[in-house]
Amino acid sequence: MAYRDPSTIRNVAIVGHRGSGKTSLVEAMLFASGATSRLGSVPEGTTVSDWDPDEQRRATSIAASLCHTEWQGTKINLLDTPGEPSFVADTLGSLSAVESALFAVNATAGVEVQTERLLARSREMGLGLAAVITMVERERADFEGAMTALRELIPGAVAIQMPMGEGDRFAGLINLVSMTATTYDGVDPAGDTGEIPADFMEAAQAARDAMFDVVAEADDDLIEKYLEGAEITTDELIAAIVAGAAAGSVCPVLCAAPTVGGAGADRVLDLIVEALPAPTEYSRTAVDPEGAETVLVPDEDGPLVVSVFKTLADQFSGRVNLLRVVSGALPPDTQVTDARTGDRERVGQLFTLQGKEHVAVDAIGPGDIGAVAKLKAVQTGDALTDGPLLSLPAVIYPEAVMTFAVAAADQADEDKMNASLRRMTEEDPSLAFGRDEKTGELILGGLSQMHVEVIAERVRERFGVEIELRPPRVPYLETVTTTAEAEGTHKKQSGGRGQFGDCWLRVEPLPRGKGFEFVDKIVGGAIPRPFIPAVEKGVVEAMEVGELAGYPLVDVRVTVYDGKHHAVDSSEMAFKIAGSLGMRAAVAKAKPVLLEPIMTAEVTVPNDYVGDVMGDLNSRRGHPLGMEGGAAGETIRAEVPMAEMLGYAPDLRAMTHGRGEYHMEFLRYQEVPAHLADAIAAQGRGAEEAAA
Repeated sequence: MAYRDPSTIRNVAIVGHRGSGKTSLVEAMLFASGATSRLGSVPEGTTVSDWDPDEQRRATSIAASLCHTEWQGTKINLLDTPGEPSFVADTLGSLSAVESALFAVNATAGVEVQTERLLARSREMGLGLAAVITMVERERADFEGAMTALRELIPGAVAIQMPMGEGDRFAGLINLVSMTATTYDGVDPAGDTGEIPADFMEAAQAARDAMFDVVAEADDDLIEKYLEGAEITTDELIAAIVAGAAAGSVCPVLCAAPTVGGAGADRVLDLIVEALPAPTEYSRTAVDPEGAETVLVPDEDGPLVVSVFKTLADQFSGRVNLLRVVSGALPPDTQVTDARTGDRERVGQLFTLQGKEHVAVDAIGPGDIGAVAKLKAVQTGDALTDGPLLSLPAVIYPEAVMTFAVAAADQADEDKMNASLRRMTEEDPSLAFGRDEKTGELILGGLSQMHVEVIAERVRERFGVEIELRPPRVPYLETVTTTAEAEGTHKKQSGGRGQFGDCWLRVEPLPRGKGFEFVDKIVGGAIPRPFIPAVEKGVVEAMEVGELAGYPLVDVRVTVYDGKHHAVDSSEMAFKIAGSLGMRAAVAKAKPVLLEPIMTAEVTVPNDYVGDVMGDLNSRRGHPLGMEGGAAGETIRAEVPMAEMLGYAPDLRAMTHGRGEYHMEFLRYQEVPAHLADAIAAQGRGAEEAAA
């Protein structure tokens, strides 16, 4: 079976902040290359990649979408990724499947927070980098301001294009390599190319000189030729840009006005083909069960290793897995082994995606991306092989930080809701779903309130299940602050063999985050050795429900140092109960306290709103860590209790007129202030009694 030469494939993730024009740029590239017959619109909900009804309603991407096209004899796989931090799991998974990241930067907002985060991750992964400054036709567009911000983040960032006018004066794009200008009529994405108008020549020449300073820096021959006053040809300049991009010393930056008939999209396609790496230029390292490493390259004759980087939960097709063939080739009807589980799976019909459209393919060759449906247990992050088991580096996803209690609006749909939410966790690895053993509630956790609400909407639309969300729960914990001792005795006589167990326990605090230690200091057989594990089980069971407010107990050392037993009546069960009773008695004496989760919050707001936001964070018991300016305004970093950040999103929108945004990550647990602990404890006891 013949496969496409991997050197004629480009796998590119389109990444950037929410609202940076990623989807419009993908749509323009599909249109310019002839993959689509019309230019879709994000506001109208007619783009190829934002096909989900929820995306169309919100006019923003909330899931990664695979599209593909052909340009200059090269297949280009485009992954349009979400820019909203709540849905970053799809973006991180997409970055693991590609060789290049193409950053979209909004000319009206500049480099924003999520762009900075994703740029750092892309660099860690060694991906090829390029950028497109979009929306140069919009009011308040500032191309040079966006370029300045990019240069601060990426020393090798260099503009190889510039707009002819901005905002309502936008007339076209200037190619600084060929020193030509292209005007657009809003219909033909190729435009009309000719000489640079005299009004723009001086600015274009200055921009070209700045480009040359960066591009030639790593090319001694080019610098020498320049110093000698010799003319630098267009081909030489292109070669230097390509070499610099390959070496990582140059990050080429284009500009585009996708909504003006796809203006600039053809140059972006040229850049992807000519300057960004092919799969053959990027290797990955796999590990076998013994830890031995294997370097994988996209070779048809190499071992078959397939990376699963995204899972779709479809009510008609079932589970759909998006695949990247790292090594070897994948024909249909192949038997593969999941390296995570060791289970065998049969790969059936293969296809690729054009948004929501399934396009059947004969096979997926080395370095290419495609999809398969109805694999039984394969999950995002799994590696599939047809020979020795090989695992690929795991993608590190952020953990859920915002939890809701969930219930089916109709009790008859509870089983269907459970199945639907479990399928959603397969699609989004940053989700957490399970039953709280203490309260018996089903808990759905995500990266934000918006994240969880969107998942509930998806379940309703895809699976017809209405979900009720209760207010987010704060996962308080308990610990002790001093050392205490207590006796736990379980004695029961009811005729015949009785039950007897007695133990003395010492409870003492451990440093925060150390968890739990159990120490056996029984001597002389006061408690027979076979019963010591039963005492520990009783202690662990008691720790699940703290004495202060019913929250789990953490960061304690428990020592069993004495006890009594009966030759006939003692048993494992008796000592387990005694251990539980002794633990509760000791904790009650050890001055228990409540612990609350503290979050690191990053709030980005325009400069005009910094004072209001800082004051609000202080009122939420926040501890400011500092501020950092950027093109999007000021980013305020602070430590804030999670309990104070519930419902923060609507408050921030109101304070900043919709222009602020925030991101939170768990930092640590710390003691709740005494004046708040009593009310929280009473609330916890009330919830426990209600559950009982």
